[in-house]
This record gives sequence, structure tokens and C-alpha cells, in this order.
Amino acid sequence: MKTRTTMMAFLAMVLGACAPASAPPRPVPASETRAVEAAIQQWYDASARHDSASYAALMLPEFFILEDTTRYDRTSILSLVVAGFARGVDRATITDWDTQVSGDVAWTTFRNTEVFTPTGGAPGSPRRFLESAILRKVGGQWKLARYHATRINRPAAR
Repeated sequence: MKTRTTMMAFLAMVLGACAPASAPPRPVPASETRAVEAAIQQWYDASARHDSASYAALMLPEFFILEDTTRYDRTSILSLVVAGFARGVDRATITDWDTQVSGDVAWTTFRNTEVFTPTGGAPGSPRRFLESAILRKVGGQWKLARYHATRINRPAAR
């Protein structure tokens, strides 16, 4: 058994040494990183404008979002957001981007501070989130595939 294990380890080492070296990764143009971040900003801007068509267009059919512990698919998050249009406007300020692009896939993390202003009312207190997203480039455009948002600094439970 020991001889077989030793032989397998030796074979793995030889095959690894014979494998062609992978090409060094090509640098990603800064414009590609900005395009990924712009797609997410456009998603939030479409919501603030109450533009459901533009909001939906930025999500792939298989999109889903995890809002803390709740999973929403594309249809359910779209319904939830559109239902909220009548209540007011939610504006997002996104900072601290950390975006990576590899071919037609990108992932990013960032901070989002949202302020909801009810229709006919004053802006509420800011809500802060840590968020991450995975996007795919389809037809030359970055589209959301997966999303995760976690609220931070919540008010104390009563």
C-alpha cells in the first residue's frame, strides 16, 4: 500500500511538472471594472427613478438575491421593488468598491448607504449595508447573476 501511495505521489509530481505553464493573466482594463460598477449603480438608479423595465433588464433570468437570510429570485425581487414605488424613493450611495473581472465574469463588494424618502415626507435615517455581487457579461453588457446584502448597524431590537 505504501509503495502504491508513493508511486501515485511521484506520478502526480511528474504530471504536474510536465503540464504546460498557464499564461500569465492579462491585465483587465480599468474601463471594464468601471463598467461593472456602473451596472450596479444603474440598477439602483433605475429603482430610484421607478423604472421597472431598466431595473429588470440588468438582472439575468437566473438572478437571485440574498437579503440577510431571505432569498428572492428575479421575479420576487422585482415585484417587491415595484410595489415599493408607491411608498416613496430609496436612494443608494455606494462606496468602497472592490471589483475583480476575469473574462466575462466579475465579482465585487462594496458599502451601500440607502435613504428612503416616503412620498410627501422627509428622508428617513440612513440604512447601511455590506453587499457583494456576481455579474456576467452577456451581449457586451454586464448583468447581475447573484447578489448578497447584509444590513449593518441595525437599531436595537425591542
